[in-house]
Amino acid sequence: MKQSESKKGTICVAELDPNFKSEVMKHEEAQGLYACFACGTCTAGCPIHEIFPEYGPRKLAKMVKLGMRQEVLSSPYIWYCVTCHNCEQRCPQNVGFFKILNVLKNMAAKNGYAPPSWVEQTQLIMQTGTIFPKDEELDKKRKALFLPAMKSDGAKAKRLIQFTGLDKIKSQTES
Repeated sequence: MKQSESKKGTICVAELDPNFKSEVMKHEEAQGLYACFACGTCTAGCPIHEIFPEYGPRKLAKMVKLGMRQEVLSSPYIWYCVTCHNCEQRCPQNVGFFKILNVLKNMAAKNGYAPPSWVEQTQLIMQTGTIFPKDEELDKKRKALFLPAMKSDGAKAKRLIQFTGLDKIKSQTES
């Protein structure tokens, strides 16, 4: 059961974080949340909502405004966005929900809620400079297309990742 919800799905106000909304909206990218009046147009156009009906941009926006920090930051759904921008294109208030999701993902990662696959990809980039492992089949395909062999050097990426602190982020299972 989620921290701020009872068995019937009601929200326990005493368990909400009144500062969460302010923390999210202090980021310039999330300021559009002020304009959201929860019409639901974003959710109606969201392909992820078609697959996972429990997910929706409108629901996440309401949860942020209510102060449901734990539920929002630990939610796997903030990582499911396919970046189609349907929510933004359809929104009558021009809320940049994709930007808000990025703020939420960054906050989640800094609070130890990054998905294990995200952390693994970051480590792979630091080692190889690419997001996917290099293998013989890829080398053959590149050669057949007259493309140069891929370099397996993540030194520059590693320096950048270390500079930003991304290398210190732990996944949900490591926390």
